[in-house]
Amino acid sequence: MAEGNGRDLPRSYLRRWRMYNTEVENLACLSDDEESVSSHVSAVQEGSERMHELSESQSSNININHEYGNNENEASSDNVESSNDEEISSEEEQSSENDSSGSSRVSSEDEQSDSDNNDLCKDLAEWATENKTSRDGLNSLLFIFRKYGHRVPKDSRTLLKTPRHIDINKKCGGDYIYLGIESGILKILTQNARHFTRNNELLLDFNIDGVPLFKSSNTQFWPILCSLSKYEPFIVALYCGNSKPNSVQAYLSDFLGELENLKTHGITFNEILYTVKLNAFICDAPARSFIKCTVGHNGYYSCERCTIRGEWNGRVVFNSSDNSPPLRTEEEFRACLYSNHQTSRSPLIDAGLFCINTFPLDYMHLVCLGVVKRILMFLKQGPRECKLSQQQLKLISDKLKNLRGKMPREFARQPRSLELDKWKATEFRQFVLYSGPLVLKSVLSRAMYNHFLTLTVALSILLDSIKETRNAYLDYAQELMTYFVKNATTLYGNTFVSYNVHALVHVTDDVKNYDTSLNDLSAFQFENYLHQIKKKVKNGQNPIVQVVKRLTEAEKSNIRRIHSKTFMYVSMKKKDGCFLLWNQNFAFVRERRPGKKYVCDILKPQYTEQFFKEPCDSKLINIAVAKNIERYASRQMVEEADIERKVVCLPYEGGYLLMPMLHGIERH
Repeated sequence: MAEGNGRDLPRSYLRRWRMYNTEVENLACLSDDEESVSSHVSAVQEGSERMHELSESQSSNININHEYGNNENEASSDNVESSNDEEISSEEEQSSENDSSGSSRVSSEDEQSDSDNNDLCKDLAEWATENKTSRDGLNSLLFIFRKYGHRVPKDSRTLLKTPRHIDINKKCGGDYIYLGIESGILKILTQNARHFTRNNELLLDFNIDGVPLFKSSNTQFWPILCSLSKYEPFIVALYCGNSKPNSVQAYLSDFLGELENLKTHGITFNEILYTVKLNAFICDAPARSFIKCTVGHNGYYSCERCTIRGEWNGRVVFNSSDNSPPLRTEEEFRACLYSNHQTSRSPLIDAGLFCINTFPLDYMHLVCLGVVKRILMFLKQGPRECKLSQQQLKLISDKLKNLRGKMPREFARQPRSLELDKWKATEFRQFVLYSGPLVLKSVLSRAMYNHFLTLTVALSILLDSIKETRNAYLDYAQELMTYFVKNATTLYGNTFVSYNVHALVHVTDDVKNYDTSLNDLSAFQFENYLHQIKKKVKNGQNPIVQVVKRLTEAEKSNIRRIHSKTFMYVSMKKKDGCFLLWNQNFAFVRERRPGKKYVCDILKPQYTEQFFKEPCDSKLINIAVAKNIERYASRQMVEEADIERKVVCLPYEGGYLLMPMLHGIERH
């Protein structure tokens, strides 16, 4: 028995020692927690010491047994030792093989662990960027991940790959950075290459506008934005100061230089040469005045399309009896012959750009925030001839509030009372196109109501995305706009026809020149992006640096740019279940079927009623009243390809007022 114990002792001791040693090595490779490694090493060392004490005690017992009756000759002892050495040697070789296989297994597990950690970090970065998570919040989340053994960075800046330094230039009286046109275009092409395989012409829309950052200071951004094929805009240049740039030449120099180079040489991507063309500068009136070097919109000669002279009536108004003043031309503008209109020579002229037709009159600022808001302001607090009583205003507000929840899901805001100071541009658009004709009926006088409808009908024609229908009624839209401006003084007083109201007579020209809907010439998408830029600034310390770092983080997180196409929500509720088909029938969804097919009640136009007769039959622009739908409709299967557009379906006199949607989705 003693001999067996003597032979087994070295093997068991070495086997356990190797096991503990391998565990420590593996733990050191797989863990970043030094305290955990230290605790395991201490445990192994304690185990080794206990094994050593045990071996010594057992060795002493063996020696005693040898002295008192187990004497063996030297030959047999040598044979036993040599035998033990061979067994230990073979066991070491086997253990070495096990260690090597264990280390290879650990290596493969380590590689898999690194891959999982990289995927985790990538997903965390995308999540944090998309949800605009604060730095402190993300740091707290990373701490929790590390607490439970995940190998993630300690700081959010490491996770998001935030650049350490941003080069900012002092220019035009403030801070300035130029990011470039080509770099932004290449990012869009890289993420959406398949959308640009059929057409190698890139049409660029640019926007320049001022954005105040804080209520307590004059700090403001003046970015140059670019939009390609209605994808989300990107920043070309960004200026930050206490006022607008003090030199338009210096402000536009980098931009105009690169634009000229791209127009000449184009852009090569995936071995395809794309030609670059300037489509339009879509700006509000103050920004157009700034970069064109013309008088402001309050000037006597402020009209950008004709040479009409305003007159003073508490403010500059355009009540001239001249119905057709001479139009401005590109040749005379280039020669700076409009001394009353141009303040200096614009750098756009030297860059070879057109300064009249290239600047469409943005209907978001001109019509929605300009004319429509002015109409409502005059109804609330204008001259006696147009001002409504408090009872009438309350009636309009109540009607608007009754429409809450009735607008389709595409609308970002539902109707609310006449708190005009809080209304956004989309709400004024909603009023003039959809809710206004309904809530103003029977409240305004017949003359004022029909006058308002001329604006609604004209805009409905100019906003129509169907080219053939729009072009067929362009001349009629021009007549309606001219009528609206000409008769506005009679209904609203001599102070009503401001710069914005007068410019309505020129809006139709932009639709003709660009051969597109007013939706494609509006600043709505740029204004939405400006709001996103503003939200990236958390404090007043280096606002430009904050924006550029957030943009870099989004770029490295591979956030895709959104294409602003129209999406349709479909449900069996009236507000999201009414559509206009290509054959001009109305469809009311009753069931949804797989494959984007719908069981609908089809109502033909002859079973609908007109909503108004002046200035034209409302059915001319597909506005109608539907009553007794169940009686006149027929049940049919409709596919998504049969749908032309969604219809706003509002309750009206026991039936429904149907008004086709004329704009894209307001939220994604």
